[in-house]
Amino acid sequence: MPMEARRRDRLVALFALGVVLFNPPLLWLFADTTLFGWPLLFVYLFFAWGMFVAMIALTVERRRMRSSSHIEEV
Repeated sequence: MPMEARRRDRLVALFALGVVLFNPPLLWLFADTTLFGWPLLFVYLFFAWGMFVAMIALTVERRRMRSSSHIEEV
């Protein structure tokens, strides 16, 4: 499978993961509880959003890192 197709598939999978992670029925599970005085919904949103952005950044930047190392080798 070409690199571009794998990257596209990973981005589609990340989109689907984002739809699931930030879907209101899942968010309602965290609505009424607290963690060390913080509403668990806020803690969940903060960490889920951060991890989601990090996964997208790694997926997108991996191609740039590989292509720049390939240019240096040639």
